[in-house]
Amino acid sequence: MKVLVTGSNGFIGKNLISHLQEMENIEIVTFDREDEFKKIEDNIESVDFIFHLAGINRPIDPKEFYEGNSDLTKKIVDLIKDKNIPLLITSSIQAIKDNDYGKSKKLAEDYIKDNLTNYYIYRLHNVFGKWCKPNYNSVIATFCYNITHDLEIKVDNPETELELIYIDDICEEFIRILNGNKPDEKIDNICYINPRYKVKLGYIKDKLYEFKENMNSIYVPNTGNDFIKKLFATFVSYMELENMAVTATKNTDERGAFIELVRTKENGQFSVSFSKPGIVRGNHYHHTKMERFIVIKGKAKISFKSIINDDKYSFIVDDNEIKIITIPVGYTHNIENIGDDEMILAIWCNELFDKNHPDTYFKEVTNY
Repeated sequence: MKVLVTGSNGFIGKNLISHLQEMENIEIVTFDREDEFKKIEDNIESVDFIFHLAGINRPIDPKEFYEGNSDLTKKIVDLIKDKNIPLLITSSIQAIKDNDYGKSKKLAEDYIKDNLTNYYIYRLHNVFGKWCKPNYNSVIATFCYNITHDLEIKVDNPETELELIYIDDICEEFIRILNGNKPDEKIDNICYINPRYKVKLGYIKDKLYEFKENMNSIYVPNTGNDFIKKLFATFVSYMELENMAVTATKNTDERGAFIELVRTKENGQFSVSFSKPGIVRGNHYHHTKMERFIVIKGKAKISFKSIINDDKYSFIVDDNEIKIITIPVGYTHNIENIGDDEMILAIWCNELFDKNHPDTYFKEVTNY
């Protein structure tokens, strides 16, 4: 399949092309502002699908809105109106507004509707994601870039609410259309991207500063929240590569070492311990705190026994078959390195360690 992508060097174009390149048997023809229209004319006979993403949104002269939006669209439509080549165009929610940008987008939409039958008009809300140009027309791109580069940001009204869509959701929807599927949301021949996130500007600012603070620690945000996951991924894409590393604290003693790797305020923490042969760790129980043990190197015996009766069990585990052992509350437990080499244990705990309320009580597994 041969696909034409206009606006190929823009924000959406770069992301879409990266998705298209992951597909098999796709030939991509690119077209951007430095190209002559003849490039489209020379390839149009063999094109199977057109993604028309090119557009102007920050011109010096308002007439450029019409040249780059409606006029270019008319030229493409005139070229294909007798060929039944599917055309997908990115318009804007501004198309309903009385400004030059909106008017130029609406003119492009109307011309497509009047002259084509095989088309998809997508009115996009505010788009965010990787590779968006900062200090241009995306507040999230500007905030992400400035905050990661220690530059000032300005928020006039923290209560301003944005309706946002994510770049990869756009690309995935467009790929579905290319594969012959129907739009997720279509109203009066206008398509929209889902999901959409209604978020206040002050909330975005606070979250981005929280991300920056946590990048220097082992804390990670609540990526179980779909918007936070996407906002965090976007934020990290604006960081300088040399700032991607954080040094973890390694606590060592005669038994081996212990390192906290990841902390979350929502889902506890993840750690790893290193134990020398013969070392026994644990011999304590919890009332509410839960742990999961995973031996990723070596061989160990994991034992636990009820603190109120004789109910007990033990597992022999090693790195030949990775097992995830859940430690039940109300059971004292320990783990012994019964191998000949260092044993490495990965540990998940459902809460962060609180020295004022550790919920950890010493009791040997065998001596009672």
